[in-house]
Amino acid sequence: MTPPAAGTSAPADVEAAGCVVVRRSRGGEPQVLLVHRPATHRHGRDWSWPKGKLEDGEPHAVAAVRETLEETGCRVQLTRPLPQLKYRVADGRRKRVRYWLAFTAPGEQAGTPSPEEVDEVRWCSGEEARELLTYPHDVRVLDAALAAARVRTWPVLVLRHAKAVARTRWTGPEDSTRPLLDRGHEQAHALAPLLACFDVREAVTSPWARCVQTLLPAADTASWRVREEEALSEDGFAADPSAADAVVTGVLAGGRGTVLCSHRPVLPVVQQRLADLAQDADDRALLLGKLAKGEFAVAHVSGRGAEARVVAVERHQPVAGS
Repeated sequence: MTPPAAGTSAPADVEAAGCVVVRRSRGGEPQVLLVHRPATHRHGRDWSWPKGKLEDGEPHAVAAVRETLEETGCRVQLTRPLPQLKYRVADGRRKRVRYWLAFTAPGEQAGTPSPEEVDEVRWCSGEEARELLTYPHDVRVLDAALAAARVRTWPVLVLRHAKAVARTRWTGPEDSTRPLLDRGHEQAHALAPLLACFDVREAVTSPWARCVQTLLPAADTASWRVREEEALSEDGFAADPSAADAVVTGVLAGGRGTVLCSHRPVLPVVQQRLADLAQDADDRALLLGKLAKGEFAVAHVSGRGAEARVVAVERHQPVAGS
């Protein structure tokens, strides 16, 4: 395999995703999970990260979790995104691989569920991994992962509800009961595995139907507690705009992975509250950009309460019903 092409901005011909899975050794030092791929007619044997190509219509984050499970037997939860790689493969096509730092779910044990693809998995120290990794670009990912793993983070997801019946077409008694369209329900179901990639413990939502319906498939799948907050509704926001900020303050004080679901008029206050905690201008811009229906931003937060800081941000576009 050739090294990554420097400075290329052309679209990748092959899209892939993977994880750098980290755990703490008994001595407290970080260990990373490597996979060994046997030689085939397409490539030589190598030590690298668990990764693989996206399936049709599959989001990168979902692919990263799925491929890690298929190659290592470990269910993982994603934390901060890592630098992506771009390089040419043997047939001349360009390949882009997006990586995340990830941690195993409690009780997970690594193995080789598909030995024809991966015949060995190994937990290694940083130095051991540096010696084993076949490709220099994977060493750069290692360095980024070990640096990111020094700072513990937890996620706050800011989600705009999926596509709903238009106001002009709604004949119901109140706007609060205006439901999702069929396309919106498709979005909500497609969002469920994507939202579940992150370590979310609770969903806090406007009580209005279109927000609750957007969250329900994910909440049912992941057994989240769903808490309704009138301050995140359009009427609640109109009555007291500061109340939405107070909801975010409460989430930051709790320090638990949370998804916040609300409406277009309310979201800028939620986004601004988190953007004020971001250390990087690009992260602030990602947080403050308008969210499409069914789109969400992930703020990776270090610390809690007055010590909370946003150290990384990513956004995920709608995956269905666009």
